[in-house]
Amino acid sequence: MNITAFNPLAPEILHDPYPAYRWLQTHDPVHWGAPGDPQTTGCWYLTRYADVVAALKEPRLGREIWRVLPERAPTTVSETQRPIHEMSKQWMVLRDPPAHTQLRSLVQRVFTPRMIERLTPRMDAVVNRLLDQVRDQGRMELLTAFALPLPVTIIAEMLGVPPADQALFMPWSRALAAVIEFEQNDAVLAQGSEAVLALAAYLRDIIAERRRRSQEDLISALVTLEDEGKRPDDDVLIGTLTQLLFGGNEPVVHLIGNGLLALLNHPAQLAQLRNEPQLLDTAIDELMRYDSSVQMTFRYALEDVPFGGKLLRQGDQIAIVMGAANRDVEQFADPDQLDLARSPNRHMSLGVGIHYCIGGALAKAEAKAAFTGLLQQLPDLALATTDLTWRKAVAVRGLTQLPVVWEDI
Repeated sequence: MNITAFNPLAPEILHDPYPAYRWLQTHDPVHWGAPGDPQTTGCWYLTRYADVVAALKEPRLGREIWRVLPERAPTTVSETQRPIHEMSKQWMVLRDPPAHTQLRSLVQRVFTPRMIERLTPRMDAVVNRLLDQVRDQGRMELLTAFALPLPVTIIAEMLGVPPADQALFMPWSRALAAVIEFEQNDAVLAQGSEAVLALAAYLRDIIAERRRRSQEDLISALVTLEDEGKRPDDDVLIGTLTQLLFGGNEPVVHLIGNGLLALLNHPAQLAQLRNEPQLLDTAIDELMRYDSSVQMTFRYALEDVPFGGKLLRQGDQIAIVMGAANRDVEQFADPDQLDLARSPNRHMSLGVGIHYCIGGALAKAEAKAAFTGLLQQLPDLALATTDLTWRKAVAVRGLTQLPVVWEDI
């Protein structure tokens, strides 16, 4: 293998990026490859664990390139893109301090371990309900029948969405998640805009109701918060809630999908987990490391930054490849081996620094409930086919479908 210009959307990379990651780590760990942002001619790909950690903590690598290069700010936004453009101003994942700090503080004050602990019985109940719906069929497409409804239902319940309306959130979540991916087209942006408009209208009604009558839910907690004597306005609340929806769901969907695929492809490890269910917590960390649903995140050089023997020039785009860091031989022994008992396991799937995944504990709790249910209730679970297709996406790695069976039919 000799990589001259790494392209994460190349078919062979989508199928299995890890050999390419290993070559880059060994031969060109700060690599100039295919562009992500269409306004750029290329993108730096950082693949070593140490570099990924350093980049995630580097304040000179940020999101808001338009602050230092005003010409990079969109001067005209089409009507198709306008709803997404306006909403994204309130997504902390796309902001730098001080805006990021303020938005993150808002969520951290209500998105607590105690709230997640209270939700654990509900996660188990949702898992049981979803499996009850398909058990007699002997097969299911795991992503749409199980892996997606689980986190969408949980976040909808956290928000206080009535059960009758929760199904609305699944197409909204998927449409919004597609907007932050590497490659865009008019259809993706149009669907994202439609989802933004519908979701914002729905949330405005709930926010107004909670301002009149508070309940025990996340929206009620957010609308009653005060920051320096001011309560967050509706635009901030809607942007924050929208990011929680798409940011917390799609990675969990593919954590469950990629994780189950890894287990089914490693029957000895799967048998060990069935026999030693106490391994589940460490197993989830290992599944997150082995084939991370969160593969990379992007920054811009806000000024010239020497890095790894190269010069990242102001305005350059940088892909911080957490999926590669998770297979770095300098950090993990036998990184290409699935070891459910691996400890310590300081994987980068949740990031590090100020953008550390605020929903990481919730994602792990949802994955634990999901795998507990699948392993206990479907003991003969197997792949229905080995002909699987990976999504044309790079920020979140996952399959388009994962058909499974658990009895001869």
